[in-house]
Amino acid sequence: MKRVLLTLAMTIVMTSMASGESLDSLVMNRVFNFQRNYTHDVNGFSSNVYMKHIYQTHRRNVTLWAIPHMYTIAEGERTFVSEQYSRFNFRTVDDYDNIQQVYNTTIPRQRHTMPVLMSYVTPNLYGTTIYSGHILSPFCRENRIYYHYSSVPLSNNQMRIYFRPKIVPNTQLVQGKAIVDCITGRIEQAELEGEYDMIHFQTLTMQGEDGLHALLPKYCITDISFKFAGNHITSHFEAVFDCPITLSDTVDVKGDYNLMDSIRPMSLSQQELDIYEDFIRAHSPVEQEDTLLEEETDSLNITATLVGKKKLDEEGDDQDETTKPHHNYLKDSWDFIEDNLFHSIGHRSKKSSIQLSSIIDPQYISYSRSKGLSYKMKLYASYHFSDLSWIEFRPRVGYNFKLKEFYFNAPLHFIYNSSLDAGIDASYGKDNRIGNASVLEEIKKEYGESIDLDGMDLDLFDDYYWNVSHHIRPCNWINISSGLVFHQRCAINPQAMKQYGKFEKYYSLAPSITLQLNPWQNAPFFTVNYERGFKLNNNYIRYERIEADASFKYKMRRTEQINTRIGGGLYTDKKNNYFLDFANFRANNLPDGWDDDWSGDFQLLSSRLYNESSYYLRGHLSYEAPLLGAFLTPAIGRYVERERTYLSTLSIDHTRQYSELGYGFSCRFFSMGIFASFLNTEYQNMGCKFTFELFRRW
Repeated sequence: MKRVLLTLAMTIVMTSMASGESLDSLVMNRVFNFQRNYTHDVNGFSSNVYMKHIYQTHRRNVTLWAIPHMYTIAEGERTFVSEQYSRFNFRTVDDYDNIQQVYNTTIPRQRHTMPVLMSYVTPNLYGTTIYSGHILSPFCRENRIYYHYSSVPLSNNQMRIYFRPKIVPNTQLVQGKAIVDCITGRIEQAELEGEYDMIHFQTLTMQGEDGLHALLPKYCITDISFKFAGNHITSHFEAVFDCPITLSDTVDVKGDYNLMDSIRPMSLSQQELDIYEDFIRAHSPVEQEDTLLEEETDSLNITATLVGKKKLDEEGDDQDETTKPHHNYLKDSWDFIEDNLFHSIGHRSKKSSIQLSSIIDPQYISYSRSKGLSYKMKLYASYHFSDLSWIEFRPRVGYNFKLKEFYFNAPLHFIYNSSLDAGIDASYGKDNRIGNASVLEEIKKEYGESIDLDGMDLDLFDDYYWNVSHHIRPCNWINISSGLVFHQRCAINPQAMKQYGKFEKYYSLAPSITLQLNPWQNAPFFTVNYERGFKLNNNYIRYERIEADASFKYKMRRTEQINTRIGGGLYTDKKNNYFLDFANFRANNLPDGWDDDWSGDFQLLSSRLYNESSYYLRGHLSYEAPLLGAFLTPAIGRYVERERTYLSTLSIDHTRQYSELGYGFSCRFFSMGIFASFLNTEYQNMGCKFTFELFRRW
């Protein structure tokens, strides 16, 4: 049979070469087409996966405390070992649920460290990107323009392919080699080396042999090196897929060494055994230390030793109080502070979860020339009543240091039927200050134009709002939401308002209905919103407003993307010019970074202009690519991860056509955009926007 296959392969090769196609091109085309020709989508596929990690701290300093999930190794021991047995449920190769079932580690308090390494467990060799949306794969046809290839024939119908960046190294590109099957194009083994998000990695992956297994590793080894601010951490981890032992979905155990020993599919190395031995010595009672170490030496059974230690700990509860170790409450207090100061607080169970962003986190700090420095925090909490119903709470708070404004938004979502996306939403918040130029006009009309109102801020109001709505998706392409919206606008100078006989607070109460339309898959997303306010008394504002909006993200090759957004709004019934406040055309003071408002909002527009027109027409267009041009810049170009160009335009009352042009890029440390504004074609202003990206993915 081997002779037949070899003869067939040689015949195909000679025929191809005779037709002008080189062997290299033939094999690479088969690699590019392998997933389409031989396998199917992995959605629904699952696998038992065992992983073990060794962490080694070579250098560290106080800054290690501020890196997410690294405070656990910022002091004390310098070497740690962790083991994890999990169930991976795949949607795609690099999109899966990791259901941890058994976890065992020498890290204090059974903590995890560097969870970002989990993204390196399953390299998606045939996809556009290798790891969860980043690093362009050399085995994808679309990316071949970035790579240079060479090859060496091997025996048994195999070929070794070498690849490296074609122009300049970049954080989105890798180098390495792979062994492929010349007949099918299946990658049998690949070695990758690259650097992303301050992690230098070297990965060796051996792929499965047939079907869906060919898309996934059967064994993956990765060595990483992390250097930052004088710290140097290395890690070696191994992952074994398709482990034969399947545990119940309800298993969720930490620190059970006996259980881990019974399901581990491979032996521990001598280095790992030594780390466990040091851990036992450091955590065993002094009077029992010699006995425990002697037992370990005789049996080399770490599991038995640690189980014995657990028993001793339990028996220690019955000892005389004079023999109990002193409880260090000061250390417990510091552990709580270090848990929460630089790192998010989280808890998850089968039905509930809670996650609070850390108190000090650079990624929640942003800066722009027009708005200055801003800071925010977020909380997420949820409880699942069943698979179809749950409740979510997602409050956010923020503060702008330049404007000295505090913002918050506390939305509560109750989903009672997820199959219909049916639920009730309630929200309370304080939005950006809103202008009311009509107040100044009325005061000057009553008291004369010569009155001096400068510096009194009579036209500024704090906006507090409440809304409650019900939404449902009766069919796949339409979502209907209806409810009530209430606003309370409070003058920031109530004494002066009272002095001039004006209301200190203005209210509005309006029923609202919103239609969201998505006619077909990959179609634009349309939104239509209508509100009509009730006139309950003199300081309630009557109005009628309609808005429409359409947005579309067109995904292209190599993770390139075009973002478009157009929209407009109109007040059709307005008895005065108080508070022209639109739902879709407003300053966003609590954005979520690069993907939130950078491509669908204005960056240099004065906040007052959002509330001075009875209508608006807007349009936004941006183009995004991983390697657009800045990656060619010497020294810094290799760290550029994403680039984006912007064009935005706006038409409102009392001004010429307003436009913004911009360019932005994102790297491991920050995202930055430079924008210029124009009235018609006349240049007006230039500014920048800056947000921290440091450790955002950690």
